[in-house]
Amino acid sequence: MFIVLTVTVPLGVSAQEATPVWWSLAGIDRDRALVLVNGDGRVRTALVQGMPVTEVVWSPEGGRLAFTGLQNGVPVVGIATTGSPPRAWVLAPGRDPAWSADGRWLAWRDGDEVVIATREGELVRRVAVGANRLVWSLDGRWLAFTKPTGEPDYSSCPVVEVGWIARATGAVTILGRGIGDVAWIARRGDAEQPQLVYTGASDARLRWADPTSGTSGVLWDGYAETCRGPLLTSADGQWLGFLDVAGGGDDVVLLNLVTGGTRRLDDLPVGYPSVQLPRVYLWLDPLARFLYASRSFPTVVTRVDLVTGARTVAATDPGILVAVGPEGERLAFVRNSPGKPPVLVIVEPATGHMETVERLGWVAWEPAAYQPVVFSAWRRTWEREDRPVAAGLAARSWTWGSQPLRVTIEEYRDAPGGRRAVLYWDKARMEVTALSGSRDTRWYVTNGLLAKELITGQVQVGDAVFEEREPAMIPVAGDLDDPSGPTYATFRDFLTAPPLPVGAEIRWRMHRDGRVTEDGPGGVYAAVLIPETNHTVADVFWAFLQSEGVVWGDGQATEGRLFEPTFFATGFPITEPYWATVKVGGVFRDVLVQCFERRCLTYTPSNAPGWQVEMGNVGQHYLTWRDHW
Repeated sequence: MFIVLTVTVPLGVSAQEATPVWWSLAGIDRDRALVLVNGDGRVRTALVQGMPVTEVVWSPEGGRLAFTGLQNGVPVVGIATTGSPPRAWVLAPGRDPAWSADGRWLAWRDGDEVVIATREGELVRRVAVGANRLVWSLDGRWLAFTKPTGEPDYSSCPVVEVGWIARATGAVTILGRGIGDVAWIARRGDAEQPQLVYTGASDARLRWADPTSGTSGVLWDGYAETCRGPLLTSADGQWLGFLDVAGGGDDVVLLNLVTGGTRRLDDLPVGYPSVQLPRVYLWLDPLARFLYASRSFPTVVTRVDLVTGARTVAATDPGILVAVGPEGERLAFVRNSPGKPPVLVIVEPATGHMETVERLGWVAWEPAAYQPVVFSAWRRTWEREDRPVAAGLAARSWTWGSQPLRVTIEEYRDAPGGRRAVLYWDKARMEVTALSGSRDTRWYVTNGLLAKELITGQVQVGDAVFEEREPAMIPVAGDLDDPSGPTYATFRDFLTAPPLPVGAEIRWRMHRDGRVTEDGPGGVYAAVLIPETNHTVADVFWAFLQSEGVVWGDGQATEGRLFEPTFFATGFPITEPYWATVKVGGVFRDVLVQCFERRCLTYTPSNAPGWQVEMGNVGQHYLTWRDHW
């Protein structure tokens, strides 16, 4: 038995409700120039002028866009960045640019060829397949496509050939014939492998195909209406949504890709004058908290709460819905009046507040930092140390925790777009700062310097940018109502304390008021001096950091070092080890405490083996201190 890591709110994880203020919009104005607009439409920055722009696609990491423009009447693809100053450059002839899920790769169509390039636009290869649509797999290894069959088809849902291109080799695989939308999922059951989902033309069944194993099968034994509506996926890869033919095309089925269970939303108010809905007319929140269903004309947007099932009207007849904010916090509509320029109307459903922006006929918000590759990386990071614990394969303390506490987006000025997604656990916070970084390194997911911030009161919001607060008056170890044990603030004056000599017995005892006495029980010794911070690690903690045991990787349990590199989880030590009298479960005990940059470690001699050394609840404490959680 094991725990499948999920971070969607319906399964019990708290998500911060605060609306970010740093989102930007890309817009095409009435002169067909590409402009960058701040969240309320008051500030505009020209990105591409002098060339009619017809299409814009944000990179998932934010901070850059791909666009299609007309150069001397010929469609061309280019890239624009939103930094200071912004830049834009044309790459090559083509149209329909598509970013990979991590923002590392860009593809587009040029006649019968598919062009694959790096995020900077450097050519990787051209593949002749005659595609009319491109969709990247979530790991960027495969590029799915659909292509016309070349046979006459007068239906509203033409049959296409479905296949994929291997990015590394350019090899082309044709799966067969399909209809409607296609999408990639990150997992099915316990297996985490990219799989393409499409509707088979012969039986109208929703099918999956795995490019890694070459296997395929039926995903859902029903009839998905993927011609009329899009396939919807949640950012954590757990949910797949689609319209159901059996419900007259107005019922949405949410398929749980982990358990195989389904949830049905009957008789949703969806509709559009054409047969096919615009993709934005069915919109699933990245964390699967709610869904928007829209109908025109007049346009009515309905919000369906996926936790309670409640349905509320989010907006009524402000125009044609063209975009949804990255977390659903805003809706953008275009209002057209005869003989007048289009007007963009931005609505905040939670408050009813409405803003109008002149001279814009199309917009797209910078995407949320909640991206599938981030959730996948978080899951793999947790699984390495803690899946064996959850499955009963290892008898030891948690490295992260049994379940996540909160997923949210926080400001980080040196991340693309100025923000990053973070996941809080009892013991730490996981972060992905560079979405397009190499996922082959352990450092793709970092865990924040939370212990250091709690002790110093300096909240890091950029590589070298900090916000000053008071250090945390929260006990480092034990019960939160402990009246006498040291708090994080207690350790502030001991960050530069001289190190214990290697081999010295540790007898120091830290009191809450900052007094240090030499009446600790001893029995532990200073083991290794770490020159980077000039502090000595206690022998029990050093043995813990060097320990081996059952870890999880490549889909199986193996034996290996728990912490590789040694200080990946903890960071370097920033204090010496001290004994303290700590209230644990209502009982006062002698506990050895040592704080590192990312965690604080505790050693309780009276605990059972495997739980004598534990990670402190730094993630929980940090949320309490920073966000009053």
